[in-house]
Amino acid sequence: MLLSASLLTAACSGSDDTSGEEHFSSTGKGVFVLCEGNFNAGNATLSYYDPETKKVENGVFQRANDRKLGDTGQSIILRNGVAYIAVENSGIIWAIDAITFRVKGQVSATGTRIINPRYVHFVNDTKAYVTDLYSPYINMINPKTFTWTGAISTKQAESRGYCSTEEMVQVGKYVYTNCWSYSNKLLVIDTETDEMVKEITLSSWQPKSMKADKNGKLWVITDGGYSTDDESFSDNIPHLYRIDAETGVVEMDQALDSDEANVQIEMNGTKDVLYIINNDIYKMNITASHLPVRPFIEAPKDAKGRRHKLYGIGVNPRNGDIYVGDAVDYSQAGVVYRYDANGVLVDQFRVGINPNHFAFK
Repeated sequence: MLLSASLLTAACSGSDDTSGEEHFSSTGKGVFVLCEGNFNAGNATLSYYDPETKKVENGVFQRANDRKLGDTGQSIILRNGVAYIAVENSGIIWAIDAITFRVKGQVSATGTRIINPRYVHFVNDTKAYVTDLYSPYINMINPKTFTWTGAISTKQAESRGYCSTEEMVQVGKYVYTNCWSYSNKLLVIDTETDEMVKEITLSSWQPKSMKADKNGKLWVITDGGYSTDDESFSDNIPHLYRIDAETGVVEMDQALDSDEANVQIEMNGTKDVLYIINNDIYKMNITASHLPVRPFIEAPKDAKGRRHKLYGIGVNPRNGDIYVGDAVDYSQAGVVYRYDANGVLVDQFRVGINPNHFAFK
């Protein structure tokens, strides 16, 4: 496998000309909004929102670096003043300064291991795991030097061209990851040996999102696979699970409504309350035995009464504000709704296409 990694010091590749760059100094406690864009369109973007002034700056990556973010922005995570952005279809992980938005480094791949990066999880300051849509490996990088340091075999067989791993959560020394595309597995990685040591099989297909609560329980939501005219794969019925991370025992398995939009789980800062996208938004205490009947926040509706496609959710760990990404029709500029912890709408603003992930400074 070949992997190229470089520390980028110029704003334009192969040039020291910085005349096209804008200068930012975002010293406040703002919110990054990663907008996925459209697959194969190369129109992923990054927005930055200041909750104090309610000012939003769109396209800040391109404006600060005079280059495009890439094709399909998948995830963003902050660590030690640096935002790491996985741009899946471009096969790249950007590292940008969280104050200036300037590129500090990147990891990109031309080989067979890091192919389409999905999520980054930090084990410590010098070791991070990277999941992938197609690779049968969880790759390891040094986030300080932007270099590839190894790979962990997932031991998973390819299914319909995919061998995906997705979100990661850590409980003790173990990292748990969900296999989304055409799979029903959770994998358990020992961070001391960097080896896969266990797998957990679910009753429903395609675990899409996962979080860990304060009691060491895993919360997993599946999208149920696909059931369409031209392809039949499972039943498209999402399931919500609570799993004891230590034993792997499934403690709760609840079937949900068929999903019209992207199912997703988020957790508050104290890790005792879940927020779940399943068409609308539901709020659930971790001690509850089932999802509430009524939604906490209803998805906006268009003039014909059709629900908007809620696409992403983030919860500010400091004050409990809830940020919801609305894909609208998946092709125009999306909308972000900001609610307070009681579900009252505080603000809304336009961003890029398909807002899907949030990171809080």
